[in-house]
Amino acid sequence: MREIDLSADDLVARLLSLAETRQVCILDSCGVGHKGSHLLMAGVDPIEQISIAFEPELALAALDSAAAGSNAAIFTLSYDLGRLLQNVGTRHEPTSEPLLFLARFSSLIVHDYSTGKTVLAGDPAIAENLLRDSVDILRSESAKVEPPESNFTRANYLDAVETIKEQIRSGNTYQTNLTRQISVDASDAPNAIFHRLRRDHPAPFSAFLRRPDSTVISASPERFFRIEDGFISASPIKGTRPRGTTPADDQRLRNELLSSRKDRAENTMIVDLLRNDLGRVCEFGTVEVESLCEIEELPSLFHMVSTIRGRLKQDTKFSDMLRALFPCGSITGAPKISTMRIIDEIERTARGLSMGAIGCFIPASFGISEAIDLSVAIRTMVIRDGIATFNVGGGIVIDSNPEKEWDETVVKSKALLNSLGIEV
Repeated sequence: MREIDLSADDLVARLLSLAETRQVCILDSCGVGHKGSHLLMAGVDPIEQISIAFEPELALAALDSAAAGSNAAIFTLSYDLGRLLQNVGTRHEPTSEPLLFLARFSSLIVHDYSTGKTVLAGDPAIAENLLRDSVDILRSESAKVEPPESNFTRANYLDAVETIKEQIRSGNTYQTNLTRQISVDASDAPNAIFHRLRRDHPAPFSAFLRRPDSTVISASPERFFRIEDGFISASPIKGTRPRGTTPADDQRLRNELLSSRKDRAENTMIVDLLRNDLGRVCEFGTVEVESLCEIEELPSLFHMVSTIRGRLKQDTKFSDMLRALFPCGSITGAPKISTMRIIDEIERTARGLSMGAIGCFIPASFGISEAIDLSVAIRTMVIRDGIATFNVGGGIVIDSNPEKEWDETVVKSKALLNSLGIEV
């Protein structure tokens, strides 16, 4: 591998400069350090890209092929792919979001935050594209934007929470992840929006993916699952609090989350669901809970996180894993299938990429850890035709307070709205 004398910030600046005219895909742990995330990986000018809109089996075949190939791949999976895999119908019109977008790269630029080194992995032919002077396209101030639009009013959302609680009383669900969709005119260039988001709200599974007809920008804090050395691990998040403005305030909010019976109940329900999902693709007796309801600290939020791990059965294909696990239980609720039907009845539009997944395949030949790694596409916006859309929500259980559930969606929208130039 060839080493390049670039810091992480300099590398991102150059990549975002290239994104003005070139196709750039960035997955960035931002130096936050979460469950082993410590890399920034980027591909420029894919050697192949695939977009599949309506055929889930074709999407799975493409993913299996890419996972077995000798090139790296970065991809997005829409929530609707998971809905189709679980045979859940919908009353919503289809969106412009493909079930699968996949870009294959013969080389990656990789920065390791733990060592401070930047290297070219795979074919080093793209080095010349990164060594030129970067173009200053990152403004410190954002353009004026119109107020955001939500497909739920506050009153609508409170009513929807009560509807879900009635479904819980009827025994149709134990927990339902309810989201609302926010739309904003994106006046600034997507690369400037990502630059602000990464600077002000760094997250362990951040992403900037320039696709042919849209751009994905993510500040996800949540790993969906990672496959490495024959093991698969999942790390669901349930339970969120904002960071405080003082150390004392920080400690108060941390303790509030740690002692919350509601948040712990939400988290343990999803741990049980994921233990069951992992059991479908793991060797009998190997699935275990490595950590339960730990509090993890991000620059702007506290999260309650658990980790479940198991040894994969031999000859398990990537498509088998998706059939067993996708979509992630943390953004559906439990039990998964009946709850997904309730979500479709109550939410007002198809989710698109929101609540789906963003991931990568890294082959052993690239000289870095061979792995398959996916994040849950929360805190994730898609910019298409000048409009940024994203979903925010939370898990509703029997003792949910509707007003507090609404407030949680406001907290979760803050980072993305701020990056778009809207103060919350």
